Amino acid sequence: MYRVLLIILFFGLQFSSFSQRIKNEDLVYDRNIHAVIFHPRGNQLGNPVIRLGSTDQLKLSFDDMSNESYKFNYTVIHCDYNWNESDMEQFEYLDGFMEGDINQFEFSFNAIPGYVHYDMLFPNPDLRIKLSGNYILKVYLNDASDENVILTRRFFVIEPKMRIDVSIPYYPKVLKYTRHKQQIDLELGTPDLFNAEPMMRVKVVIQQNGRWDNAKMGLKPTSVTNNRLGYHYPNGIVFDGGNSFRHFNMESYWYKSMYIRDIISEADGYSVILHTNSPRAEREYETIADLNGRRVIQARKDQNTSIEGEYAWVHFWLKMPEIEDSDVYILGQLNDWQLNDKNIMIYDYQQRAYYGRMYLKQGYYDYMYIALEDGKTKGDITRIEGDNWQADNEYTVYVYYREKVPEYDRLVGYLNVEANKIKR
Repeated sequence: MYRVLLIILFFGLQFSSFSQRIKNEDLVYDRNIHAVIFHPRGNQLGNPVIRLGSTDQLKLSFDDMSNESYKFNYTVIHCDYNWNESDMEQFEYLDGFMEGDINQFEFSFNAIPGYVHYDMLFPNPDLRIKLSGNYILKVYLNDASDENVILTRRFFVIEPKMRIDVSIPYYPKVLKYTRHKQQIDLELGTPDLFNAEPMMRVKVVIQQNGRWDNAKMGLKPTSVTNNRLGYHYPNGIVFDGGNSFRHFNMESYWYKSMYIRDIISEADGYSVILHTNSPRAEREYETIADLNGRRVIQARKDQNTSIEGEYAWVHFWLKMPEIEDSDVYILGQLNDWQLNDKNIMIYDYQQRAYYGRMYLKQGYYDYMYIALEDGKTKGDITRIEGDNWQADNEYTVYVYYREKVPEYDRLVGYLNVEANKIKR
């Protein structure tokens, strides 16, 4: 009876309606929308970045768990470096129409449950971008009022003007971090923009993997020498090292791959039960090949992933004592790196383990477990996964320059690197 009540409570939590307070983040607001992918055309693992004035395009795709098609629309919003909406009017940063239609869709085939799959390429001849910076793609039904928005996605338009040099020293400035934290040493070089108040107008954001909860926002230079900006803070720019990502492969429901304990076929779909995990905080670091927390939505070779890929409830178990002052979440691109009701775990006192489940389409998934202390917004990866300098994290550096007329944050520098490939 206890287990039944536990599962009913948890399932009710996951199927509850999402809040309709629209945020400039990667979020889904409609519980029927799944498998949202937004990436450079032809590269599902790429970041949503395009070059200003180029022919680069981004591809958006998603599934609507419905038996009828809808006419979805989209628009684009320019934001500052901190993801607040810019003061500009849309005509100042867009050419063509201010909104577009998503009119490419297909009904699923032989999938249980059924769904409608949507695709869109952007920018396109009907809607083009004139300025660099941070942008939000907003998809909605009928009009863009909050109650009609189904999803939002971040993307970036760059105009490279700066050289970015990054290193991760073995010995950080704070010696107690040695072998654990990763310190980012950063310098920028360009002769063109430094003549106009670089200490005031240049800001840097550093992101670890796909996370935004622990991103370093609005970093300002500490020095200007020989057309170079230095970022030399007394304690350094420091991130938790974390660990290699855990992963599982469910491209096929015909066999159990490594890390999958069982696959159950039911009348309304599949359930995939992963092997029970345990904490790694006290273990020696082990190098495991991963995708830095990403996912690849992909079915068997004999299936068309877009319309024949099937969904499963994936069940996660983490055997460990309860962390009394924190909630525990499943972390990765499988939930857009969010910490919310879709990927929160509950503690099963009989099993002495955390339990969570997520509704996922066939594919390959990276993930970790993260603790979020009560009242905090930044998660702590170290309490469950460990803290290792050797971890192969991915870092993305964004450099912004504040223009005066019109007043907006240009994205003038962009660098994406993996920790083990950075000169140390």
